[in-house]
Amino acid sequence: MSPISTVRAYGPDAGTGDVTAARIADQLAFLSGWLPPAPARILDAGCGRGDLARALGQAGYAVLGVDVDPVAVSVAAAQGVAALVADLADYRDEYPFDVVLCSLSLHHMADLAGAVRRARSLLRPGGMLVVDEFAWERADAATAGWYHDFAAVLGAAGRFGPEPGAGPVTAPHRHWVERHRDDHRLHPGEAISGEIGTLFDIRETVRVPYLHRYLAERLGDDADGLAVFTTLRHIERLRVADEGLAAVGLRLLAQARPEGN
Repeated sequence: MSPISTVRAYGPDAGTGDVTAARIADQLAFLSGWLPPAPARILDAGCGRGDLARALGQAGYAVLGVDVDPVAVSVAAAQGVAALVADLADYRDEYPFDVVLCSLSLHHMADLAGAVRRARSLLRPGGMLVVDEFAWERADAATAGWYHDFAAVLGAAGRFGPEPGAGPVTAPHRHWVERHRDDHRLHPGEAISGEIGTLFDIRETVRVPYLHRYLAERLGDDADGLAVFTTLRHIERLRVADEGLAAVGLRLLAQARPEGN
């Protein structure tokens, strides 16, 4: 594995002054230790608007993005990303990939098992599945309360986009569970890990802070939003380190197991 030499080009120190750049810099920093050297071929499964795929492309990787959202794919294409409207569970490609990258996409998959099977079939022998996910079920009462209280404060300050339940909530943990399990029917992190483990050898599992990224989805993408994002990130890292909050981010590095094993 070799580092991505252009990580700093996307960070706040580069003068970009926005939340998206800081978020992508964080992802590139962890990917730099897990990805093979460029120009490895990467499938960004659930590429969204293409921000990460674009950054990886600029770092020299051959990246193809797929997403079920045609609007997001059109934005990715406008950024110069090779992107297609497709579901990972159904996608086929003539050439194998060195890496299938799933960034906050597997928890949404209608057919999680099918998506994992397809990921393996799209990889060359020994290829890697890299997962950057959200294990919502690991949030305890303190963690859910931290998220909802910060969301309420940011909403009152005009720094948080509209969302049902963005104001103060009673019983925040119950609200959290009902929202993710019942309303959105998101796969928990343990289900994602378990499904991957049936077809892949999991080489690394890392639990990391995530709530600042969750909140960042609705922060303004400007200098003030960046200041809020970096402060939230710092506070969450401190609270996770002293075990006041649960680390609900989940990162997995898995190697495709040979067919029949």
